[in-house]
Amino acid sequence: MSPRLTMILVLGALVALGPLTIDMYLPALPALTADLATTSSTAQLTLTGTLVGLALGQLVIGPLSATLGRRRPLLAGAALHVVASLAITVDPTKTQSVGSRLSS
Repeated sequence: MSPRLTMILVLGALVALGPLTIDMYLPALPALTADLATTSSTAQLTLTGTLVGLALGQLVIGPLSATLGRRRPLLAGAALHVVASLAITVDPTKTQSVGSRLSS
């Protein structure tokens, strides 16, 4: 596989990560509501946290990539997404879930 094709595939996967996160998360909202023994509006707050996190990431990473180059902010953002996604799997409370979703 050529380096150009590899780069296109990797960048395409990274661009799709945000929408894929939301699309996989939406069907699980009823189960999340039941697992956390909470209301549907509180469970939906975790989705709001995801969208706010995506928006803030754009605002922060954009200027950083202009000054530091694109590689380091890209790797830092991908690492933060992985760590936050892993943290969500072990969050025992509603508050921690919203916080983890915000950083995801």
